[in-house]
Amino acid sequence: MKKNIRKVLALMLVLCASISGCGTKKQTTQEKTTSQKTAAKEVMTITSSKKQETRKLKKSNWIIELDPGHGGNDSGAVGETNDQPQEKDINLKIAKYIKQELSKNSNIKVYLTRTGDTKPELGERVPKAVQDKADLFVSLHNNAKGEIVDYDHGCTVLVPTGNYNKEVSQQAQLLGCYFLKYLEQTGVENQGLLMRTSEKNEKYPNGKIRDYYRVIHNSIEKGIPGVIVEHSFVDNDNDVKQFLKDDSKIKKLAQADAKAIRDYCLGTVKAEKEEKQKVTLIRDSKGKNNKYSSKKFKLYYIN
Repeated sequence: MKKNIRKVLALMLVLCASISGCGTKKQTTQEKTTSQKTAAKEVMTITSSKKQETRKLKKSNWIIELDPGHGGNDSGAVGETNDQPQEKDINLKIAKYIKQELSKNSNIKVYLTRTGDTKPELGERVPKAVQDKADLFVSLHNNAKGEIVDYDHGCTVLVPTGNYNKEVSQQAQLLGCYFLKYLEQTGVENQGLLMRTSEKNEKYPNGKIRDYYRVIHNSIEKGIPGVIVEHSFVDNDNDVKQFLKDDSKIKKLAQADAKAIRDYCLGTVKAEKEEKQKVTLIRDSKGKNNKYSSKKFKLYYIN
């Protein structure tokens, strides 16, 4: 009898072990299935994230019109002493260095509104860009202390307000943000974007107040994103020493400009965070009623 009981108990133990093994096997399979599903979801999330972080380029080829400000009998901004460089000469050097840099990209073509010490009239500069079928108009300048803003050094980019041809104006503002970012990396203090409205109450065809600067409102009216880049101050000793004193320093500014244009045109990888820029709106010739705000921009970079 005892022997029979032992046999039954042994049989039951074997059976339990067998059932337990089957249960474990089943559980392992379920865990594998769950793990596979989780992995699949993670892959989908990563893929989705990658799609959000990149953009498809709208254009493969770009034409850029560079406008070296002033020229001829118009020297532009001047320093406090005669030995300091003239703005018109710096502007032209920057333009030529930018063209040299951008020539490394076969899908970017560059034209200049002037190639020597001449003075195209303000009303001729944007039409030259239209003639060249330019996608962007970039007027290159350097600053001097005035009444309309409270700073006397650093870089700023003049952009349209958005009162007319809003989409093109927004693209010009975005382009300005690229210039500020890369110029700041050279060490120039970033003074933000600057907008200025007509002081004579001039209006766009839609009835809204016109942008003050002629090349800005001309470019917007022609459907071309247009900006004025003020790289630094020719009457600030520190700016001159750091950024304008010799050709090697001027070339660094131009290289920053070229990066800005390249990334605006060809950048596909989204920046980790939006770029925040100070915006100054000038509404009178004395800068007494300036409006200050900030704006965020989504930037994309070349890999």
